[in-house]
Amino acid sequence: MQRNIGIITLGVFILAMWYAAFRLHIHFGIVSFWVYQIAIVVIVFGSFALFSVTAKYPNPFVKTINILGGYALIFLAYLSIFLVLVHIATLIWSIPVLIGGKVAMGITFVVVILGAVLGSIFVVRETEVKIPKLKSELRVMQISDAHIGLLYGRKYLAKIVETTNSKNPDFIIITGDLTETKASLKNGILEPLADFNAPAFFVEGNHDHYTGIEGVLTIIGKQNIRTLHNEVIETHGVQLIGLDYLNPDEETIDIMHLSGKTDTVKSILSEMKLNHNMPTILISHNPTGVKYAEAAGVDLMVCGHTHKGQIFPFSFFAKMLFPFFGGLYCHKNMQVYVSGGVGGIIARMRLGSFNEVDLLRLVP
Repeated sequence: MQRNIGIITLGVFILAMWYAAFRLHIHFGIVSFWVYQIAIVVIVFGSFALFSVTAKYPNPFVKTINILGGYALIFLAYLSIFLVLVHIATLIWSIPVLIGGKVAMGITFVVVILGAVLGSIFVVRETEVKIPKLKSELRVMQISDAHIGLLYGRKYLAKIVETTNSKNPDFIIITGDLTETKASLKNGILEPLADFNAPAFFVEGNHDHYTGIEGVLTIIGKQNIRTLHNEVIETHGVQLIGLDYLNPDEETIDIMHLSGKTDTVKSILSEMKLNHNMPTILISHNPTGVKYAEAAGVDLMVCGHTHKGQIFPFSFFAKMLFPFFGGLYCHKNMQVYVSGGVGGIIARMRLGSFNEVDLLRLVP
């Protein structure tokens, strides 16, 4: 299914680049179709090239270039959508082509600016979760998918830590993709993590591997963050299991976000000895392998990774990929909570979802 979705997405992407150039030429003229087409191709592939080149450098100029490249991509994506809508409108009503083009361009600017504003802030989402065998209420803060690097920096992370402390959690879980690029490992960008007022536990995500997992673990270890590496510990009256970024089993592989490990959620949990007289919480970056967690006797599985699609209407593709997309779910005898994440990728932008840190109130 993922392969089919990937092929469809690529096809839509190529068609959108051609269509945007074609309609811009129709609406505005000025230059030939091929000039529009070449300009769009340069912007798109130039932005992707910028992402890879600038990922290593945390200076303000590079950061600005990276952010602008992301907004350029999102602008073209939304422009293509609104050009389609204007095209349909012109087939129904007599709308002058120049006015139609200006309307599409204007709406796109408004939408991207709104998304940029929403992508620069975050909310606290509070959820009550009933846990069997729990003796007293626990307040657990979840931080997921912060993607600290060029799009989100030290000040943003410091605000996350400050907000987390203000909620007086019993402990904190960081469910992967804390970092985005090698820039996050420089200039003390991750140092605000040392200011947590409660114990904090970390499991890796796929983007932490892209950054360089050894460097990530070394730096966060210096900030008194404990990494759970396919292990179970007892804390605050619960068993806390932390899994690496793994495929659910040997047959199921996420071709878009490869794990690169031979261990799986199934193999690790089948070998883990758990105390079934205690409530069990599993933290993992990717909301897959749910059936193996439930079979192992886990009470609550807490994940991130999906971003809740981050930007509408692309969230529809995310929903197709992830049955556990965002929020609280029940799966047989287990509950699954998926955070929408407090950061984003490609562009500092949100539409149809919010950047969020999650306060899970675990109650008996």
